Amino acid sequence: MPRRLEEEPDDEPEAAPATVVPSVPPEGQEYEYRTEVMTADQVLDGVTLPDQLTRAAADGWELVDVIAAGERHAVLLRRARRSNRAHHPVGFAPPAR
Repeated sequence: MPRRLEEEPDDEPEAAPATVVPSVPPEGQEYEYRTEVMTADQVLDGVTLPDQLTRAAADGWELVDVIAAGERHAVLLRRARRSNRAHHPVGFAPPAR
């Protein structure tokens, strides 16, 4: 009879736990960016910056950051990249009567 130890070594190494990586469609993670350069007075006057952001939001742009660049400020805006493909319905058309 073979002699058994209390703890036998495993013949198979334990597999590392799988890392779950969320999949995001490419069109959901691509943005286009633009900047608007403004003076410090325009940023702080309470009128110019909100007006520019309102006009930009009408085209789908959203504020990312206001970056100080010396005496001026760069307003960084982004929006989701628009697809170049046209939407084509798929499937069968209903029968004509």
